[in-house]
Amino acid sequence: GAAGGGGREPVPEEVWRITTYLGYSADLQSVRQIAKEVEQDGDNEISFPELLKIIRRVRDQETQEVIEVLSRHGTEPNSCPIEDLGMALLDLGYFVQEDVVFDILDEMGETKSEDSLDVNELLSFLRLYRKTEGFQRAEMQELQDVFDREARGDGGALRTLDVGRVLRWFGFSRTVQQVQNLVTWIDFDGSGELEFNEFLKLMRRMHQDEAKQRLEFFDALKNKITEEVSVSVVGEATLTLYGVQDYFFWEQSLKRIAAKVPFIARADADLAPYTEAVKNAELLDFLDRNQFEAFFRHYRNQVVTQIHANAGFAPAEVERLRRSFAGYDKDGGGTLERAELVKMLGEHFPDATTSKEGQRQISEALSEVDKDGSGSLNFGEFLLLMRKCDDRRDAADLRLEMEVVKDCGMVAEEVEGFRQIFLENIDWKGELTLETLIVLLATFVDMTPEDLDELAAVVRDVHPQSREVARFPQFLQLIRRLTQDNFLRVNDMATRAVRQQQKRQQRGG
Repeated sequence: GAAGGGGREPVPEEVWRITTYLGYSADLQSVRQIAKEVEQDGDNEISFPELLKIIRRVRDQETQEVIEVLSRHGTEPNSCPIEDLGMALLDLGYFVQEDVVFDILDEMGETKSEDSLDVNELLSFLRLYRKTEGFQRAEMQELQDVFDREARGDGGALRTLDVGRVLRWFGFSRTVQQVQNLVTWIDFDGSGELEFNEFLKLMRRMHQDEAKQRLEFFDALKNKITEEVSVSVVGEATLTLYGVQDYFFWEQSLKRIAAKVPFIARADADLAPYTEAVKNAELLDFLDRNQFEAFFRHYRNQVVTQIHANAGFAPAEVERLRRSFAGYDKDGGGTLERAELVKMLGEHFPDATTSKEGQRQISEALSEVDKDGSGSLNFGEFLLLMRKCDDRRDAADLRLEMEVVKDCGMVAEEVEGFRQIFLENIDWKGELTLETLIVLLATFVDMTPEDLDELAAVVRDVHPQSREVARFPQFLQLIRRLTQDNFLRVNDMATRAVRQQQKRQQRGG
């Protein structure tokens, strides 16, 4: 289908999605400028011939950038030393692992020089990079294995819940609404599912976004003269990127670099042959850019291994759940009895515990997790229970969202605009509280005490259990109710807010 849906021609922002999908690193501003130069009739929509022209211009612009980058990095005109290739690729907007560089060079075969690439060879390198989406062979195999394990149907495709599960497996913890947003961004055929090639592009985006963050950290933390980072400040970056500042992971990662342990893509890879070398390795004090990258890849693998062991929960989520578990474990025995569990589940899944169907599902999940039938759960079993309950709630949210979107006659762009607003204002349970909604509306309109009472009544009315909160499907129902009645002139506010959110999303990708 058309990139924008509904058969209409795409606008420049959607063309940027297409060029990104094709693997080009051109940013939104560059594509907008090219589209402005190419587009003839000034209606801000791009015909198919214009789209082809834009893609060709993006490709030509990249060729010109390659020539400029070679002149900066090359010791000879129009050539780049292999040892500087990583930096040259960074200048072009590509974050490529050192191992991937050598994989692609192997696939390229013989080049004019053993030590450098010329313009055409670097362009050939980038074509092969796009073909592999920047993954090593071992990484590509794991991506294929996990996709095959989770995909549904004869053709094999991932739905939103499957995508969330796969992202968690690879260490990317996202809420169901964030996953839905990602699926919409990458799903060009509008099927609501991701085939393998779309899945690869999503994974490339996730890794590229994380690599960009790492690079920003390195540039912010490095000594401007030595171009190195002190290991003492690296913990700040681990906390931001992975939600955990683990001393053991930090030490192990530094020792693996010092012992020259090769990076193995799979998080569950066998590192036993390197145990002695790692044990005896001395910690480095400073890291250059390549060592900084190597540190984070080793650190990330340890985090992902931990995620696998913790029912798919990220370290920060595990810590929050551990505190909650300890708060209900009154005797400190390390288990929760059934009565304690009921109270705790009421806090985490209030909707499920107040309906008969929800209670039945929780009871089923408890039986599946409590293998010995003791009626009490240790922390590991508790994590499994929370994962099952999380997944069931997410599935219910997605079903209800589809119904609400259909009933309200909303278009995809409208839904995604509201999803962005929702995501920026929810609490840790994925709910928008009445208090937050009031603050959100108060940015645009003044409300009397009577208005507040009326708003609270509407929020309770759209919630199945009459609570003063909204998950995303109820938020959509709420928006529709408020706009139908033009409550406090909310129509103008909603239109403006959606437009602002879409612009912000387009700027940030």
